[in-house]
Amino acid sequence: VPLDPDYPQDRLAYMIGDSGIALLLTHAHLRDALPVPASLEVLELDTLDLSAGPYDAPAVRVDGANLAYVIYTSGSTGRPKGAQ
Repeated sequence: VPLDPDYPQDRLAYMIGDSGIALLLTHAHLRDALPVPASLEVLELDTLDLSAGPYDAPAVRVDGANLAYVIYTSGSTGRPKGAQ
């Protein structure tokens, strides 16, 4: 779910809650611009030390039934709507 930090805070909060994301990937300088709930795990990509991690891709089965992307529309009803 792409989150534009220039969106209004209430729109971002709605998108985060409605989408049910469990992990937010961001950069340290953008984190404060996002209404991140305390329960949401956050990884700041620019501060991660991956030197001790595995170099192989994880063994995760992916097929056509796995949702890859959700983008939110402008919300003609006043609330953004997620499109798969």
